[in-house]
Amino acid sequence: MKAAARYLLLFIMLTSCAIRVPEEGVTDFVSRHAHPLKTVLPGSPAADLRPIRDIVGDARIVALGEPTHGNREVFLLKHRLIEYLVTELDFNVFALECPLGEAYDINRYVVEGIGDPEKALAGIYYWIWDTEEVLGLIKWMRSYNADPAHKTKVKFYGFDTQDPERAARVMLDYLAKVDPDLEQDVRPELGILAVPFSNPEIIGRRQFIPTEYDSLSLLEIRRVMEAFDQNKAEYLAASGEDEWTFARQHARQVEMYVEANSNEGKNYTRIRDRGQAENLAWILEQEGSNARMMVWAHNSHVSNSSRWRTEWMGTHLKRRYGDKLRIFGFFFNRGQFRALDEGVPSGGMHDFSVGPAPEGTFEHLMATTRNEVAVLDLGDLPSQGTVFDWFDQERPTRSSGGGFNDAEPDSYLWPYNLASAFDVLVYVDSTTTVRPVDESDYDYVWLLDRKLDKPGNTGFEHNRPGEAPDGWVTWSKFKRLGAEMEVSDERPYRGKNSARLHLPAGPKYGEIAPSIRQYIDAAPYRGHTLRLRMAARAELADSDVAYIRLAIDPKALDDAHEGLPPLYDSLDEYRIESPDWRLYTIDVEVPDDAHMIHYGIYLQHFGTAWMDDVQVEIVD
Repeated sequence: MKAAARYLLLFIMLTSCAIRVPEEGVTDFVSRHAHPLKTVLPGSPAADLRPIRDIVGDARIVALGEPTHGNREVFLLKHRLIEYLVTELDFNVFALECPLGEAYDINRYVVEGIGDPEKALAGIYYWIWDTEEVLGLIKWMRSYNADPAHKTKVKFYGFDTQDPERAARVMLDYLAKVDPDLEQDVRPELGILAVPFSNPEIIGRRQFIPTEYDSLSLLEIRRVMEAFDQNKAEYLAASGEDEWTFARQHARQVEMYVEANSNEGKNYTRIRDRGQAENLAWILEQEGSNARMMVWAHNSHVSNSSRWRTEWMGTHLKRRYGDKLRIFGFFFNRGQFRALDEGVPSGGMHDFSVGPAPEGTFEHLMATTRNEVAVLDLGDLPSQGTVFDWFDQERPTRSSGGGFNDAEPDSYLWPYNLASAFDVLVYVDSTTTVRPVDESDYDYVWLLDRKLDKPGNTGFEHNRPGEAPDGWVTWSKFKRLGAEMEVSDERPYRGKNSARLHLPAGPKYGEIAPSIRQYIDAAPYRGHTLRLRMAARAELADSDVAYIRLAIDPKALDDAHEGLPPLYDSLDEYRIESPDWRLYTIDVEVPDDAHMIHYGIYLQHFGTAWMDDVQVEIVD
């Protein structure tokens, strides 16, 4: 990220003389050819969107980008365009930049009306989509599909390759059915990929587990992929074509995840974007020759461009689909957006504000036209001359993924050759921030570095039954997903209370592991042997899992993109398998560079677990 910032600053300095003020002819061209839109609001009359029909033509894929993951008006306008594409142009497949597996839970609601849309959205764990705007889109899709007059239903897919839990579980469950010997062989190496840890400090995402993508993991997942193809006839006989296809694509997600993260992630972006394009092609193939697909992702992913030896998703798609793909880049001039604060110290999830875009940018050019919202079809560009030349060179544009730093705004200007990267440029002059479904989901993000000086309330006697235990993290997103995290007076191990973690059986939303855990400062324990001891019990169905987890983390606060693996992580090794109280002990050496220690109980799938009499001490 830091190298990228230096490159962008150098790019801006070197090109500043060439892109001062756009020639009058360019301004005149844009003023005459830009199609103004009256509003960004979904559900508005669609007369101003009629030019979109000719712009899209007979394309099978429309890719909708975004300059940041936090502009409300951009999200609303994309929703409005999706409504038009569905109702007027018969688009029937929607694909979001989120994991392929978890998106099926949203599709279940969108197509069949099963489950809760807010829980389904929370279950994919991408904080960038956990907003009122995306939730509104999901509810609109359900409303559209519920109308019996609409014979063709809109389906909801994910196409990203991140987060392996659902994909690994589907793969292993299928192998257990069709090839149990192979499943038993590969589970010791690949089984951990199916275990969620759902860390609140990384907003529910998965922590670094280096053994997941070592050389043995690569060998084992490639062995699985070979088995899917070489043993296809036998697998089909034991399942069916659709089930085999579904399971194989999930196994492919695991393979891409392992490949992308191996070799210290040096080829992560290249493999990820190639995989995104592969997933979209697979989705379109599954939906048949009449399917038309809408794709929602960041400008960088949808663009037909490359950077740092990486071809973005849009480049792969454009090579495959040509004019059957229309790429819409979205841009904003000024206003607010939401992102993680990458400054040090960080403000966590933060609302940022930027002034008018600098000269030489497309956003500045559009601001001179005085349009609030407009669409520019680059198919209208002349084939040569001043206007074409202006667009046919790299120009910085506003670009922020999940983070931003007020102290380095120029680091968030991304260069594109607009004429080749996009087919259509969509401009919004001013934006506000997206609205999170639950603001408290971001209270524990790692950049805030929230931890206790020492263990506290370890017997859970500070609270009354039914209350959240003081000093312990009971994450709001787990509550939204139905988890109960509270003090209980039901059969405590010692004293009057214990802590109870419960997730009732019902529709599954994502691959989550709700937890009750405590974060403490590691400084007093550095260089010593730490002993974690607690009593625990669980009541579980056959497929449910409960476990105790202890992890020791290094300091990871200086760069929001510089993730570090835990110094120690017991993962799911210490399973809670008895309905009766049992004592569990974990001893571990605390390294000198330890920053934070956290421990607690976790649930995978459904069931109930209790803990009591937690002790953290130095024993050397």
